[in-house]
Amino acid sequence: MTADKNNIPEFSELSLFEIGPKLSSFLPQDFCTSNHIALLDDPSDEGSQDIRIGVLDPEDQDLISEAQEIIGKDIKPIQLNAYEISKALSQIYNIEAESVSGPILHLDSSLEINFSKDRKPNLILQDILSIALQRGSTDIHIENYNDDVDMRLRIDGTLHQVTTSLSPSNIQRVIACLKMACDLDHLERKKSQDGRFSALYDDDGNSRRVDFRASIVPGNHGQEAVIRVLDPQRFILDIDELGMPTNILNSYKRIINHPNGLILTTGPTSSGKTSTLYATVQSLVNRGLKIMTAEDPVEYEMDKVNQKSVNEFMNFSDYIRSFLRQNPDIILVGEIRDAETAEIAVKASTTGHLVLSSLHTSSAIGTVSRLRNLEIPDDYISDNLLGAIGQRLVRKICEKCKEEQSHSDEMLSLFYNKKQSTKHYHGKGCESCNGSGYKGMIGVYELFFPNEEISTAISTGTSVAQLRNMAKEQGFTPLIDNALDKVHEGITSLEEISQRIGPKFPHAN
Repeated sequence: MTADKNNIPEFSELSLFEIGPKLSSFLPQDFCTSNHIALLDDPSDEGSQDIRIGVLDPEDQDLISEAQEIIGKDIKPIQLNAYEISKALSQIYNIEAESVSGPILHLDSSLEINFSKDRKPNLILQDILSIALQRGSTDIHIENYNDDVDMRLRIDGTLHQVTTSLSPSNIQRVIACLKMACDLDHLERKKSQDGRFSALYDDDGNSRRVDFRASIVPGNHGQEAVIRVLDPQRFILDIDELGMPTNILNSYKRIINHPNGLILTTGPTSSGKTSTLYATVQSLVNRGLKIMTAEDPVEYEMDKVNQKSVNEFMNFSDYIRSFLRQNPDIILVGEIRDAETAEIAVKASTTGHLVLSSLHTSSAIGTVSRLRNLEIPDDYISDNLLGAIGQRLVRKICEKCKEEQSHSDEMLSLFYNKKQSTKHYHGKGCESCNGSGYKGMIGVYELFFPNEEISTAISTGTSVAQLRNMAKEQGFTPLIDNALDKVHEGITSLEEISQRIGPKFPHAN
């Protein structure tokens, strides 16, 4: 029996209402599912005056006015949570609740972006995601200030401002929609929340699924968000296309064909380590091998690879232990962060498994000192470390505005110990690169793979500085040299190398 309207609180529960398929003809299903709104009264009831609707935000006047116009009667908004609205819509329209609570967004590259203040928040969210995909962004930053909202896109590693008419008031409704897409608690505004959602992106008639990872935190002027764009089109899954120089690529291919041992990728955050690991796995996937991964989280789903995301119940070391009982050939661990994970990863590499992982170190040879700091004995390092790749990502000069550039002797002395006649280039900025002078990114690399002499030196506790000298004597090429090769080839600029990697001779002046 329907409860007395006068006794219904502004925030309520679905059990207080009598709903069902009879309500399905008054509001379009698409309108209700996209806006998370549910009709709670029968407008055809002659005794009904204020028609109650369930909404997430009873102060969303634009949404309430639109629903009122469709129904043709005055509306009283009742605040329900996302679960209750999903449940109501499943009863009204005879659809699965999951399809309502976690709708997949639809984005279109051909649509005009519209950030006007009167635009619905769910459509603004779609515009934000669309512009990020159109511009090849990897991250979306939404920041609140006293009377303004900043939206910036990270493109080729650098943040770029996007001019919008977003305000602190309407961006909070957009973030509420973002939380709903992630199936998070939109009423929780005092704690940080992380989530994930998907969208279908129509790119000139070719549709693909794009995943997004959202981090939402409370701030002094409202909630703020960072959204990671996980576009599969941007993942390089061919090891030959990573940008490794031929000598490093050939050596790396030999190393990854070992049946057991430890291979590590190193570098700071956003240096391309995940792309290298994924491309490595992809090159091994069709060889009749069982490959298992533990990631935080899975960024791209690969066919014929058993991928797991770490969570509050299973961390990296937990997964490695469970993997060892699953008869794998190759184990990928997203990152070695602590001594426990390091120990079990190294032990797995001693028992007939090829283990791939990443470390936060500044150089490939620095892997040795990092493993020592994680309490891995020297003899375990020397016996199991097959190789370590050090890498960075640098921006590529835009081909449409590339021109020759000269440098001061002071600048050149930071990278060369003798006079250079090599031509250098930069991008002057054009429409194609949004005035930045750069378009796209490429990796620069170094590869440390201990031979017998270096392995023996590691086992006796030889310092990293001595190991570096030994490696250079045997042909090791530092990352900065690969970077300068790309400068000489006109791929990137000296300024970019200085900013991303630093000078080769920092004390030259």
